[in-house]
Amino acid sequence: MNPSLEDFCEIVGGLQKKTNAEKALALLWYHDQEQPNIAMTAGRLTRLLSDHHIGSANSVAVGDGIRKSKLAVERSAGFVLKPGSRKLIRAWLPEHLEGVQPTMDHGAGFLPEPVWRSNRGYIEAVCRELNGCYRAAYYNAAAVMLRRLLETLIIEAYEHLGREAEIRDGAGNYFMLADLVERACGEKGHLGINLGRDAKTALKDARQIGNWAAHARRFIAHAPDLTKLQSGARILVQELIQIANIGRA
Repeated sequence: MNPSLEDFCEIVGGLQKKTNAEKALALLWYHDQEQPNIAMTAGRLTRLLSDHHIGSANSVAVGDGIRKSKLAVERSAGFVLKPGSRKLIRAWLPEHLEGVQPTMDHGAGFLPEPVWRSNRGYIEAVCRELNGCYRAAYYNAAAVMLRRLLETLIIEAYEHLGREAEIRDGAGNYFMLADLVERACGEKGHLGINLGRDAKTALKDARQIGNWAAHARRFIAHAPDLTKLQSGARILVQELIQIANIGRA
Protein backbone atom coordinates (compact mmCIF):
# COMPACT_ATOMS: atom_id res chain seq x y z
CA MET A 1 0.00 0.00 0.00
CA ASN A 2 1.39 3.38 -0.98
CA PRO A 3 1.85 6.10 1.65
CA SER A 4 -1.05 8.50 1.95
CA LEU A 5 -0.99 11.57 -0.26
CA GLU A 6 -0.41 13.74 2.81
CA ASP A 7 2.60 11.68 3.89
CA PHE A 8 3.99 11.63 0.37
CA CYS A 9 3.61 15.40 0.06
CA GLU A 10 5.70 15.82 3.22
CA ILE A 11 8.45 13.79 1.53
CA VAL A 12 8.19 15.85 -1.66
CA GLY A 13 8.27 19.05 0.37
CA GLY A 14 11.61 17.94 1.76
CA LEU A 15 13.21 17.66 -1.68
CA GLN A 16 15.07 20.92 -1.23
CA LYS A 17 17.08 20.80 -4.46
CA LYS A 18 14.11 20.08 -6.70
CA THR A 19 12.20 22.70 -8.67
CA ASN A 20 8.45 23.10 -8.45
CA ALA A 21 8.13 21.35 -11.80
CA GLU A 22 10.17 18.41 -10.51
CA LYS A 23 8.05 18.25 -7.37
CA ALA A 24 4.98 18.26 -9.59
CA LEU A 25 6.48 15.36 -11.51
CA ALA A 26 6.97 13.51 -8.23
CA LEU A 27 3.26 13.99 -7.49
CA LEU A 28 2.42 12.73 -10.96
CA TRP A 29 4.63 9.71 -10.26
CA TYR A 30 2.73 9.06 -7.01
CA HIS A 31 -0.62 9.03 -8.78
CA ASP A 32 0.85 6.92 -11.59
CA GLN A 33 1.69 4.27 -8.99
CA GLU A 34 -2.00 4.05 -8.12
CA GLN A 35 -3.30 4.44 -11.69
CA PRO A 36 -0.65 3.66 -14.31
CA ASN A 37 -0.44 6.14 -17.19
CA ILE A 38 -2.73 8.63 -15.48
CA ALA A 39 -2.89 12.05 -17.13
CA MET A 40 -2.77 15.16 -14.93
CA THR A 41 -2.80 18.79 -16.02
CA ALA A 42 -0.28 21.39 -14.89
CA GLY A 43 -3.13 23.20 -13.16
CA ARG A 44 -4.10 20.17 -11.10
CA LEU A 45 -0.51 19.46 -10.13
CA THR A 46 0.03 23.08 -9.17
CA ARG A 47 -3.06 23.01 -6.95
CA LEU A 48 -1.67 19.96 -5.18
CA LEU A 49 1.60 21.80 -4.57
CA SER A 50 -0.29 24.73 -3.12
CA ASP A 51 -2.88 22.76 -1.12
CA HIS A 52 -0.19 20.72 0.61
CA HIS A 53 2.12 23.71 1.17
CA ILE A 54 4.90 22.22 -0.92
CA GLY A 55 5.63 25.44 -2.76
CA SER A 56 4.09 28.41 -4.46
CA ALA A 57 4.02 28.19 -8.22
CA ASN A 58 1.86 29.04 -11.18
CA SER A 59 0.58 26.44 -13.58
CA VAL A 60 2.24 28.02 -16.62
CA ALA A 61 5.70 27.78 -15.05
CA VAL A 62 5.05 24.25 -13.83
CA GLY A 63 3.85 23.17 -17.27
CA ASP A 64 6.87 24.72 -18.96
CA GLY A 65 9.19 23.04 -16.48
CA ILE A 66 7.61 19.62 -17.05
CA ARG A 67 7.95 20.03 -20.80
CA LYS A 68 11.60 21.00 -20.49
CA SER A 69 12.30 18.00 -18.26
CA LYS A 70 11.27 15.63 -21.08
CA LEU A 71 10.08 13.17 -18.43
CA ALA A 72 6.43 13.32 -19.49
CA VAL A 73 4.44 13.61 -22.68
CA GLU A 74 1.62 16.13 -22.98
CA ARG A 75 -1.75 14.90 -24.13
CA SER A 76 -5.16 16.51 -24.28
CA ALA A 77 -5.98 15.25 -20.77
CA GLY A 78 -2.68 16.39 -19.28
CA PHE A 79 0.85 15.12 -18.70
CA VAL A 80 1.61 11.38 -18.72
CA LEU A 81 4.91 9.94 -17.51
CA LYS A 82 7.20 8.43 -20.09
CA PRO A 83 7.96 4.76 -19.28
CA GLY A 84 11.65 5.37 -18.62
CA SER A 85 11.03 8.36 -16.37
CA ARG A 86 9.47 6.37 -13.53
CA LYS A 87 12.83 4.97 -12.48
CA LEU A 88 14.48 8.39 -12.63
CA ILE A 89 11.80 10.04 -10.48
CA ARG A 90 11.81 7.14 -8.01
CA ALA A 91 15.53 7.78 -7.51
CA TRP A 92 14.73 11.29 -6.20
CA LEU A 93 12.85 9.79 -3.27
CA PRO A 94 14.11 8.02 -0.14
CA GLU A 95 15.34 4.51 -0.90
CA HIS A 96 13.13 2.91 1.72
CA LEU A 97 9.68 4.28 1.10
CA GLU A 98 6.93 2.15 2.61
CA GLY A 99 4.57 0.65 0.06
CA VAL A 100 6.60 1.82 -2.95
CA GLN A 101 8.67 -0.44 -5.17
CA PRO A 102 12.42 0.21 -5.00
CA THR A 103 14.38 1.39 -8.01
CA MET A 104 15.87 -1.52 -9.92
CA ASP A 105 17.62 -2.22 -13.20
CA HIS A 106 15.00 -4.11 -15.19
CA GLY A 107 17.64 -4.90 -17.77
CA ALA A 108 18.93 -7.45 -15.28
CA GLY A 109 15.45 -8.73 -14.44
CA PHE A 110 13.71 -11.84 -15.71
CA LEU A 111 12.14 -9.97 -18.65
CA PRO A 112 14.16 -7.05 -20.08
CA GLU A 113 12.26 -3.78 -20.00
CA PRO A 114 12.21 -3.27 -23.81
CA VAL A 115 10.09 -6.42 -24.09
CA TRP A 116 7.17 -5.02 -22.08
CA ARG A 117 7.55 -1.27 -21.69
CA SER A 118 5.11 1.11 -23.42
CA ASN A 119 2.38 -1.41 -22.80
CA ARG A 120 -0.85 -1.35 -20.86
CA GLY A 121 -0.33 -0.20 -17.31
CA TYR A 122 -1.49 -3.39 -15.61
CA ILE A 123 0.79 -5.50 -17.79
CA GLU A 124 3.77 -3.26 -17.03
CA ALA A 125 2.92 -3.54 -13.31
CA VAL A 126 2.96 -7.35 -13.44
CA CYS A 127 6.27 -7.34 -15.34
CA ARG A 128 7.86 -4.98 -12.82
CA GLU A 129 6.72 -7.23 -9.98
CA LEU A 130 7.96 -10.33 -11.80
CA ASN A 131 11.39 -8.74 -12.22
CA GLY A 132 11.44 -7.54 -8.61
CA CYS A 133 10.68 -11.02 -7.29
CA TYR A 134 13.31 -12.55 -9.56
CA ARG A 135 16.03 -10.07 -8.54
CA ALA A 136 15.19 -10.55 -4.86
CA ALA A 137 15.48 -14.35 -5.27
CA TYR A 138 11.80 -14.93 -4.46
CA TYR A 139 11.62 -17.54 -7.18
CA ASN A 140 8.27 -19.08 -6.25
CA ALA A 141 6.71 -15.63 -6.37
CA ALA A 142 8.43 -14.89 -9.70
CA ALA A 143 7.09 -18.13 -11.20
CA VAL A 144 3.57 -17.27 -10.07
CA MET A 145 3.84 -13.76 -11.52
CA LEU A 146 5.05 -15.22 -14.82
CA ARG A 147 2.05 -17.55 -14.78
CA ARG A 148 -0.27 -14.59 -14.20
CA LEU A 149 1.38 -12.59 -16.99
CA LEU A 150 0.97 -15.39 -19.52
CA GLU A 151 -2.63 -16.00 -18.53
CA THR A 152 -3.38 -12.30 -19.02
CA LEU A 153 -1.60 -12.09 -22.38
CA ILE A 154 -3.36 -15.16 -23.77
CA ILE A 155 -6.73 -13.65 -22.87
CA GLU A 156 -5.69 -10.32 -24.41
CA ALA A 157 -4.69 -12.13 -27.59
CA TYR A 158 -8.00 -13.95 -27.94
CA GLU A 159 -9.95 -10.78 -27.20
CA HIS A 160 -8.03 -8.87 -29.86
CA LEU A 161 -8.68 -11.65 -32.38
CA GLY A 162 -12.38 -11.56 -31.53
CA ARG A 163 -12.24 -15.22 -30.47
CA GLU A 164 -12.75 -14.99 -26.73
CA ALA A 165 -15.72 -17.39 -26.93
CA GLU A 166 -13.14 -20.14 -27.53
CA ILE A 167 -11.67 -19.65 -24.06
CA ARG A 168 -14.86 -19.18 -22.01
CA ASP A 169 -16.95 -21.80 -20.24
CA GLY A 170 -20.72 -22.05 -20.33
CA ALA A 171 -21.04 -19.41 -17.62
CA GLY A 172 -18.90 -16.93 -19.56
CA ASN A 173 -15.84 -17.29 -17.31
CA TYR A 174 -12.38 -17.62 -18.80
CA PHE A 175 -10.78 -21.06 -18.55
CA MET A 176 -7.91 -21.77 -16.19
CA LEU A 177 -4.37 -21.62 -17.51
CA ALA A 178 -4.09 -25.30 -18.44
CA ASP A 179 -7.03 -24.99 -20.85
CA LEU A 180 -5.83 -21.62 -22.13
CA VAL A 181 -2.44 -23.11 -22.98
CA GLU A 182 -4.03 -26.09 -24.74
CA ARG A 183 -6.10 -23.78 -26.92
CA ALA A 184 -3.35 -21.23 -27.57
CA CYS A 185 -0.99 -24.00 -28.69
CA GLY A 186 -3.58 -25.48 -31.03
CA GLU A 187 -3.79 -28.85 -29.30
CA LYS A 188 -6.69 -31.36 -29.39
CA GLY A 189 -8.22 -29.86 -32.49
CA HIS A 190 -8.17 -26.22 -31.35
CA LEU A 191 -7.20 -23.52 -33.85
CA GLY A 192 -4.39 -21.96 -31.81
CA ILE A 193 -3.16 -18.39 -32.18
CA ASN A 194 -0.15 -18.89 -34.45
CA LEU A 195 2.54 -19.10 -31.79
CA GLY A 196 5.98 -20.23 -32.95
CA ARG A 197 7.43 -23.59 -31.96
CA ASP A 198 9.79 -22.12 -29.35
CA ALA A 199 7.00 -19.97 -27.90
CA LYS A 200 4.75 -23.02 -27.51
CA THR A 201 7.49 -24.93 -25.71
CA ALA A 202 8.16 -21.98 -23.41
CA LEU A 203 4.45 -21.62 -22.66
CA LYS A 204 4.10 -25.25 -21.58
CA ASP A 205 7.27 -25.10 -19.47
CA ALA A 206 6.26 -21.85 -17.77
CA ARG A 207 2.79 -23.24 -17.08
CA GLN A 208 4.31 -26.25 -15.34
CA ILE A 209 6.70 -24.25 -13.14
CA GLY A 210 3.98 -21.72 -12.37
CA ASN A 211 1.53 -24.43 -11.39
CA TRP A 212 4.07 -26.12 -9.14
CA ALA A 213 4.99 -22.81 -7.51
CA ALA A 214 1.34 -21.94 -6.92
CA HIS A 215 -0.12 -25.30 -5.95
CA ALA A 216 2.50 -27.96 -5.12
CA ARG A 217 2.99 -27.67 -1.37
CA ARG A 218 6.39 -29.35 -1.32
CA PHE A 219 7.82 -27.60 -4.38
CA ILE A 220 10.30 -24.78 -3.83
CA ALA A 221 11.52 -22.98 -6.93
CA HIS A 222 15.23 -22.23 -7.29
CA ALA A 223 17.17 -19.97 -9.61
CA PRO A 224 17.80 -22.61 -12.33
CA ASP A 225 14.05 -23.26 -12.60
CA LEU A 226 13.59 -19.67 -13.75
CA THR A 227 16.81 -19.08 -15.67
CA LYS A 228 16.20 -22.06 -17.96
CA LEU A 229 12.87 -20.47 -18.92
CA GLN A 230 14.22 -16.99 -19.49
CA SER A 231 15.07 -16.93 -23.20
CA GLY A 232 11.97 -18.86 -24.19
CA ALA A 233 9.75 -16.68 -22.02
CA ARG A 234 11.14 -13.58 -23.66
CA ILE A 235 10.22 -14.89 -27.12
CA LEU A 236 6.81 -16.01 -25.86
CA VAL A 237 5.91 -12.70 -24.23
CA GLN A 238 7.00 -10.75 -27.32
CA GLU A 239 4.85 -12.96 -29.57
CA LEU A 240 1.79 -12.71 -27.33
CA ILE A 241 2.11 -8.91 -27.11
CA GLN A 242 2.33 -8.73 -30.91
CA ILE A 243 -0.64 -11.05 -31.42
CA ALA A 244 -2.69 -9.11 -28.87
CA ASN A 245 -1.58 -5.84 -30.50
CA ILE A 246 -1.21 -4.14 -27.13
CA GLY A 247 2.27 -2.66 -27.31
CA ARG A 248 2.30 1.12 -27.69
CA ALA A 249 5.92 1.50 -28.73
